[in-house]
Amino acid sequence: MFIQSLFKNKNYIVSKRNYLSDYAMIESNKIDMTLSGRYLNNYGNLKINIKNFDKYPSQKEIRELENQVKKDLNIDREILFGAGANGILQNLVKIFFLKKGNLVTPFYTFNQVEFAVTSFGSETYRVYTNNYKIDFSKLKKSINKKTRMIYICNPNNPTGIYEKCEDILHFVNDVNIPVIVDESGIEFTGKKSLLNYSNLPKNLFVVKSFSKAYGLANFRLGYLVCDKEFKHKYIENITINEFSGLSCIIATELLKKYKENIYQNILEIKKEKKLMIDELNKIGIECILSQSNIIMTKSHFNVNFLELLQKNGVSVVPVYDETNNLHIRIAIQDAKTNKKFINVIKRIMNCK
Repeated sequence: MFIQSLFKNKNYIVSKRNYLSDYAMIESNKIDMTLSGRYLNNYGNLKINIKNFDKYPSQKEIRELENQVKKDLNIDREILFGAGANGILQNLVKIFFLKKGNLVTPFYTFNQVEFAVTSFGSETYRVYTNNYKIDFSKLKKSINKKTRMIYICNPNNPTGIYEKCEDILHFVNDVNIPVIVDESGIEFTGKKSLLNYSNLPKNLFVVKSFSKAYGLANFRLGYLVCDKEFKHKYIENITINEFSGLSCIIATELLKKYKENIYQNILEIKKEKKLMIDELNKIGIECILSQSNIIMTKSHFNVNFLELLQKNGVSVVPVYDETNNLHIRIAIQDAKTNKKFINVIKRIMNCK
């Protein structure tokens, strides 16, 4: 069992949740609304060459993808690839939590970092938000001499809310702690990435993913953008070949030849998201204004509602707020699945 809260103060709760509370543990039903890596467009003529199956990742494949990413992002900072954004985040915890301490992070966020911190025998300070938005003042007040790392997801997960880069940079420049900003869903926002800015502070680390907008979740590929000094430290402490050469080959080809397909996928997901929010509003379920590929309801429910969804073959991610009310997180799927989900919700709401 995980520990939701050890104690509270005016800025945060202290938490030690572990991997048993990972929503990957949720049973995948016929209507699975937990999957946030859906790709609704076609992949062009991407092909996998079976002659590469027995090969380890080569430096050639890695460098080719690295050069392509740098070209696309127009950056000269260092890039390190890993087993999805999640794999990168786990590795950062390994590096920064060699000595026990605490993680400071918003109350609503991607929980894998907290789970990793717990596995190191450390605590997470889950900082209260301001109407679901990150409260940077409270984040700063929650830092103490044992804080090893600060984690921010932008756009956030599960809320889907995007925070302005200027606000994040002001915060990063104001603290002397490593700040990891996870931009796995940034492509859906149409907003600036931190990587659009020059002279980024040394204590800022940006994590990106090929799982969301690029639709390569099953290839487990993500990357970290950092400076040369930290790249050397990372390589010293983390094993190589955590990702496959096939992942690099596919990602490189997708970036080189099929950017329009990626763009169309983003548009398709945004269209489906709008339809989903409109339908939920008609039923009386209010949602937070999301700029990502996920939706979190502002309305809250009881546990019976989750049980009814389960009985009707629907999987969602439960989210408990700061006063322990139950909300649900919905990841946008294809039009057919989304329609089935809405129909189930309508039936349940009409029976109440």
